[in-house]
Amino acid sequence: MTYTVYLSDVSYFSGKLEAALRVKRIPYRRVTVTPEILLDEVLPQTGWMKVPALRRDDGEWRCDTTPLLDWLEQAHPDRPLMPASPVARFLSRLVEDYCDEWQWRPAMLWRWGWDDNARYLGARLGVELSRGTPHPAWLMGLYFRRRQQRVFVRGDGVRPHNRDAVASLYPRALQWLDALLAERPFLLGAQPSRVDIAWMGPMFRHYAQDPRPAALMAATAPRVWAWVSRVWNSGDRPMAAALAGDAFDDPAWQPVLADIGQAYLPYLLDNHHALACGARHFSGVYGGIAYPQLPVVAYRARCLLSLQQAFAALPSAARATVAARLADRGAVAALATPLPPVPGLSPVDLAPARPIARLTPVQRLRAYFGGTPWDRFQKT
Repeated sequence: MTYTVYLSDVSYFSGKLEAALRVKRIPYRRVTVTPEILLDEVLPQTGWMKVPALRRDDGEWRCDTTPLLDWLEQAHPDRPLMPASPVARFLSRLVEDYCDEWQWRPAMLWRWGWDDNARYLGARLGVELSRGTPHPAWLMGLYFRRRQQRVFVRGDGVRPHNRDAVASLYPRALQWLDALLAERPFLLGAQPSRVDIAWMGPMFRHYAQDPRPAALMAATAPRVWAWVSRVWNSGDRPMAAALAGDAFDDPAWQPVLADIGQAYLPYLLDNHHALACGARHFSGVYGGIAYPQLPVVAYRARCLLSLQQAFAALPSAARATVAARLADRGAVAALATPLPPVPGLSPVDLAPARPIARLTPVQRLRAYFGGTPWDRFQKT
């Protein structure tokens, strides 16, 4: 089976997926997207003007990185990325979810919250996305810079009163990873895992390659700087047939797990309740930071359902170990408390992307100028 991967060279999730393909030595063909490719190829087959998207040579498409990586793990069991133990597998999934959905906000702030960095990224995106269009690169760059700032910075609860606190989450994450890498080449041990791939989401395309956060990483966390390149190049390294043990018992993991329990899981719970009530926004304090007018994100409600399902499926001893590792009663409640139903909402699954039967001219026009919403039941 061969694959074509549609991606952007500045994309959070494109970098995550591509890193996993390289680690697992899965051959693929790269297609850097343009608006035309997104509109004519990706959108009709997936329903999304988003990357990454993967097309198999038999015509099947997939476009949500976490279940896509699960599917690749089943289809390509060599060079496994998931640990063997139930506890480590669940905690790996939890950390991946946290990196995808909670580390996203500070990564977007560091990219778009400072004029110098935002102008640089806007220029890169403008060149990439103006190819094949009548629009000048500078105009496309300006449009996407303003759009990202509106939707993913101000629109995601970042305001003047909490900006510095949200920005501080990046150097704090550098400290966590630097401590974890002091005694090992990868975050769970001697070889890369899904936890490394999860952290590559924010750490690779955003923090290690955008000028402002890259300078901070190189100056303050050289072990993390070296680890980013090590993961990207680890397809050259031999790997064992299974990831043994449970490295999450290392005390260096405790700050990460504590933040998941005290900030991320309570946020997921509040997001789900707001969705069930039909709200479009909610406010809350998570990890000591007050966030006003957070958007209700339906996909994150699916994430919580998936985590609850995986937690319930653990053997009782493994479930107790996970609860002890999280060391927060509220975290366990978020994983175990029955949730109010939301019509049409289901856990994230391994199903392939669903093509759109027919795109009307109005739908094409809206997708071209506005993309597709980030807060629906699926993401990439």
